[in-house]
Amino acid sequence: MLVLSKLHSILSQILSPPNLHTSMLFTPAGELVSYACEPVRPKDDIRIIVGLCGEVWQETREQGYGMVETELGRIIVLPVDDYSEGAEPVFSEEHPPMLLVLNSTDAVEWEELLNKGQTLATHLAKPLSKFRDVMTPVPKRSTSSSAAMSPAALRVP
Repeated sequence: MLVLSKLHSILSQILSPPNLHTSMLFTPAGELVSYACEPVRPKDDIRIIVGLCGEVWQETREQGYGMVETELGRIIVLPVDDYSEGAEPVFSEEHPPMLLVLNSTDAVEWEELLNKGQTLATHLAKPLSKFRDVMTPVPKRSTSSSAAMSPAALRVP
């Protein structure tokens, strides 16, 4: 079972306010799973960061992580996936089950942010990999023209 209070606690442990002030976990589809921030931020701000990070991930996933400098500070997006079965994949087609975001001021160096993020992503990967089948979006089925209902089939005499 996924225990959200435990996830929140883990996300809180990496924070070092006021510089590294926000960490969050969300699905590649943009569904927020858990977050921690200090000082407390409105949930709308968190949703804005999730939306932005979804775009950052789409643009940078082939390199394995994304970094962006914004009005909200430095943001890094990292995949949370278990690579114990082989080499790290290139995320050009496949999505990881979760994405980790760290948000800081420019007082935190990019390298430090990346190292902390990779350490936390590795820590979260094994337990979260159990939920991969549940969390990974299922590709949409294509409907052929013969299988689609025609408007005539919906008419009532």
